[in-house]
Amino acid sequence: MKKLLSLLCSAVIMFSFTACGNTSEKKEENQSSKENVVSTDEKKPEEQQKEEKKIEVGQTITSSSAEITIKKIEFSYDVLPDDVSGFYTHYPAEKGHVYIHVDTDVKNIQKQQLEADDILTVTADYNNGYQYSGDPIPEDSSTGFTYANITSIDPLSTLGVRYLIDCPQEVEESQNPVILKFMIDNEEYVYKMR
Repeated sequence: MKKLLSLLCSAVIMFSFTACGNTSEKKEENQSSKENVVSTDEKKPEEQQKEEKKIEVGQTITSSSAEITIKKIEFSYDVLPDDVSGFYTHYPAEKGHVYIHVDTDVKNIQKQQLEADDILTVTADYNNGYQYSGDPIPEDSSTGFTYANITSIDPLSTLGVRYLIDCPQEVEESQNPVILKFMIDNEEYVYKMR
């Protein structure tokens, strides 16, 4: 009986030592895992430093769905269509506001229609932090302009699409930096107005 009791006690002691040893190994594993996490976090800023793609007026950017030509970028208090000889729609800026007007020609290079509101997105960054979004305004031969959500471009056809960014008048009148960021096929292109 004494032998059985001493055997049980020694077994309990061995199990307790084994359990203690495992926790220290797990702690070491957790610490090395944390070190690995820290080292991968340190690499992220390096990965984020991608070369900035600049865009210029007159340049054509080819995406997977379209060829986009930037015809003009300007400040405007009244955006007019190309043909103002008859009836037309236009976009006057509200009092105290101005538009950043981006005039583009878009050629659909897909085999199916291209929705006018799926071509690109443009935002203006004024003075390093004030963000303003642009809206697509497709051209229409009968009324001057139409709505992007009801307009599509047929395959191998070209359509003029304007992008209007509504912002305070101060954006035009000051000398602070204005940078436009175009997102086309998950690629960012940058245009520096000033």
